[in-house]
Amino acid sequence: MSTILSINNKLLSFRGRMSIGDENGAQLYDAAGQFALFNPTWTLRKRNQQIATVKRKLWPFWSLMWDIHSSIGDFQVKRKLFSWTRTYYVIGGKYDGAITKGNFWDLKFSVTHQNKAIASAKGKILSLRDTHSIEVHDDESDSEVFTTIMMVVLQLDRRDESNNSE
Repeated sequence: MSTILSINNKLLSFRGRMSIGDENGAQLYDAAGQFALFNPTWTLRKRNQQIATVKRKLWPFWSLMWDIHSSIGDFQVKRKLFSWTRTYYVIGGKYDGAITKGNFWDLKFSVTHQNKAIASAKGKILSLRDTHSIEVHDDESDSEVFTTIMMVVLQLDRRDESNNSE
């Protein structure tokens, strides 16, 4: 049985905050950014218990990288700078080799590991919030946490890119 999640990211927010809920609208996860001048740290919580921290590495030359410390292990997420679509690669941890790949318009994403689909996501075109509906295909609880972390990284990357283009 698959799980349906929804991630909401306020587009115009001074202090970063994202909420991840289930199909009924109940909040399951909360991601909040801590203010820092150059390198903010994001904390992902489930029921007020910290399950992950996400921190972007500064000054990458050919790729963007994030360090993740989580309840499912520590790993890095990498994305090439010059690419038509967003493709993220996981290095280390339980999901080493996992790939999150988006389409050209950043509305659809898929998360795969060892040629197995873990999750897929669809975004809404017009809304006041940047919203993605995520279907987690794998029943393992670690897959839900991993997918949530990947969607937070994706949202942070999109937010950073839109802030830099202004």
